[in-house]
Amino acid sequence: MSYLLLPRLRIRAANALAGNVAITPAQLMACVLFGHNLGLKTGCRPQRVAIVHHDAQLLGEYGSDGFYDFHPQQRRGATFIDNVDYSSKNPHALSLQPTASCHLTLSLLFEVQGSINVQRIESFLRTARIAGGNIDSHGKIEAENDLDDLHLPKGFWLIERSDLLQSEGSPVDALVAAIGRRPAKTETTGAQAGDVPPPLPESWLAASVLGYAMTTPFETRAGARQTDRGETPLHAFCEPLLGLVQYVSTRDYGQRPIPWWEHSWLQDDVFVIRQSQAVPQTISPSISSL
Repeated sequence: MSYLLLPRLRIRAANALAGNVAITPAQLMACVLFGHNLGLKTGCRPQRVAIVHHDAQLLGEYGSDGFYDFHPQQRRGATFIDNVDYSSKNPHALSLQPTASCHLTLSLLFEVQGSINVQRIESFLRTARIAGGNIDSHGKIEAENDLDDLHLPKGFWLIERSDLLQSEGSPVDALVAAIGRRPAKTETTGAQAGDVPPPLPESWLAASVLGYAMTTPFETRAGARQTDRGETPLHAFCEPLLGLVQYVSTRDYGQRPIPWWEHSWLQDDVFVIRQSQAVPQTISPSISSL
């Protein structure tokens, strides 16, 4: 195995809407599928990815009540096409689809099978997107055979916390309760002496799309996005699956194993991303399909 580090990717206007029910900068699904696209375009074979968060800026305006009165920026098209883009209530205005966007700074660490061509990766990053956002800049790309030879930047690991959803009742209620809980006053977040890392804090939790459940069979449909070779892949409508993730500083994370994320099919119609060696995932469907 080889390791590829893409440090400090500055991403402009990335999607921050998770399943139409949550606004979050934790775009894990986009990062995992970015690795898949990276492999297709550069010839390497990324197996897993770990995500270090550095910064996020939600695009919008804050009202008098601070964070709880946030109004995301909305976008409208610039042209009208045969009246189909007009609002149903105002014949002179374009219709509006709710959106939420953010600027992100992330570092992505990939476990790669096969050779790594840094020049091809640099060329790919010039036009690549993550969660729909443009990659404006990045640090020096590193590729090593030994993980210890990489210069991992400091920041916040994105880790899975589905263990906090293991409660009776509605999964949606458990998700909301976990995000709104207050951290215990006795929690330890600093490094401790000895080989045992300190317990993880229960703060800085966020909802994120961790999978999709198909609601229709896979079949050829008109209008589906084609591949780079002009082929039309099979298409299915789906529901996003929300899970719970956490931002943990690299210092507080201690000497635990790298929190790798990888994708898999739980069954023929359920696609998920999971953290390696994580607690079995508990995910809940959101209200509306994508």
